[in-house]
Amino acid sequence: MAVITQLRVHTHCNDLEGKVWNPAIKWTKKYAVFITVESDQGILGLGECWCFDSAPDVLVAYIKIEIAPLVIGATPDECDAIYTTLLSKATLTARHGLLASAWSGMDIALWDLRSQEAKLPLWKFLQSRTPKALQNTKSDAAVKLYASGGLYGANKSTDDLIDEMKSMNSSGFDIVKMKIGGLSVAQDLERIHAVLAAIKPSCKLIIDGVYSYTEAQALNIYQALPSDRIEAFQSPLSADNVEGMKALCDAGVPVMATEAEYRVEMHQRLIHTGAVKFLQTAPVACGGISRLLQLSALVAEQSPNEQALSLEVSSTAVALMASAHFAASSSEVAHVEFHYLHQVFFDHLKLKPVPDRIGYFQLPATPGLGIELPESDTHTHSL
Repeated sequence: MAVITQLRVHTHCNDLEGKVWNPAIKWTKKYAVFITVESDQGILGLGECWCFDSAPDVLVAYIKIEIAPLVIGATPDECDAIYTTLLSKATLTARHGLLASAWSGMDIALWDLRSQEAKLPLWKFLQSRTPKALQNTKSDAAVKLYASGGLYGANKSTDDLIDEMKSMNSSGFDIVKMKIGGLSVAQDLERIHAVLAAIKPSCKLIIDGVYSYTEAQALNIYQALPSDRIEAFQSPLSADNVEGMKALCDAGVPVMATEAEYRVEMHQRLIHTGAVKFLQTAPVACGGISRLLQLSALVAEQSPNEQALSLEVSSTAVALMASAHFAASSSEVAHVEFHYLHQVFFDHLKLKPVPDRIGYFQLPATPGLGIELPESDTHTHSL
């Protein structure tokens, strides 16, 4: 098996200039952090880490000091034990979140490396390593994507929002997402109804509350909408209000939560209590592909046909490809986010719409992730 001979960290800054926002954040500079690992066979694996900070320095330093010295000289399979060691150490250092972000990128890079070594696209290689019951046996390398946007913006009118959502729908997406929670309930309901009237009747809507509401407010919003047009209500309550999310689900609200969560115990609680219809998770935050394999098994065991995974992507094309490959391999993934704001390196994507399957896109047949990092557009950090 291949041995890792080199690890590099790369960063990219996307300046969004503070022109758009959701109820929690106004987007200014958004950083992306990537890991590349090279094997003694000359194969280069690529992964991405979650980075929501005002600068990537702490995450880069953690990778350099804590991870690189351990993985260089190891095989990809030996890295599982290295992660266990780091996780045990984090109990004393209180760096669990930092480890989850860093190791997500490392884990994705390792799966990219393994699948290239096997000369298989990542989705197909994953199927060979997944229990048959969890395989998407009907997959022909197609993945269900939904279009994500609908943020608030400077001088952005409801008509502007309508034009944006209609454009997503006409571009081949039959599920679109918009933000709510930044205006009064009445104003946001007016925006939602305007969008629903403008997009095709067959197109569904995800509303993202960004943790803005009380349980009563969220239920009132959902009950004021045509339930057959609402695919999901994302993050309606604070992220720790599991009891409230369960109550909403029991009332028929299709709750989707909670994107950047990485804690095993929280994922288990959300699934075991029936607090979500869609367990939303980001591969670049939760622990990578390996963690997604565990979560798909958890969903299948606990609530077959009642709950599913939905994969969050709000950064770059690397994160999107990692999510798309896993979704194509797994029967437990409902859909993957295709963002209309966070589109770093999206011009390097090789996804093609599948004829006669609205919302589905074909993955490339090339080995691994099917995307390379344009290093000339990143800053490479010396380790």
